[in-house]
Amino acid sequence: MGIPLKEASDQVGVTRQTLMKAIKTGRISAEKTANGEWRIEPVELFRVWPAVKGVQHPLQSALTAGYTPDAPVIAGEVVDLLKAQIDLLKSQLDDVRADREDLRNDRNHWRQIAERGLLTDQRPASEQFQDTPQSPEVAPVAAPFTTTAPVRWQLLVSPVRPPFEG
Repeated sequence: MGIPLKEASDQVGVTRQTLMKAIKTGRISAEKTANGEWRIEPVELFRVWPAVKGVQHPLQSALTAGYTPDAPVIAGEVVDLLKAQIDLLKSQLDDVRADREDLRNDRNHWRQIAERGLLTDQRPASEQFQDTPQSPEVAPVAAPFTTTAPVRWQLLVSPVRPPFEG
């Protein structure tokens, strides 16, 4: 859980109103508690504003509270924990890379099938067109028109204008 606005404003040397404006504009993220109080994570606060001199970060106090130069065991334990976390992250990264390679292989396999034309309709030609419905708008083709009489063309005139008299 974060620190209240009052404490945050004291640590970075800005007013509470400045912090609220930054929260409202999205410059900094914060959460509102059940009682309506805004709380900001120290990491988020110090990402935007540097600490005022003389104020120790809460994270620093937790790390340096039990530190003495005579106790390298604690530092060694921290290093061991960090190495274990790095190993875990490396194994997760390897899993993601393997999944990505599997996906690439699948994609290439299906691409080859499509390029070879294996995704075409393999049914006999007589069965291929049975599924296609005939549209009723298509009329049968009539025999070509032939006549020996001369063809007389008539100009169609709009009912709005009188016909041209020549």
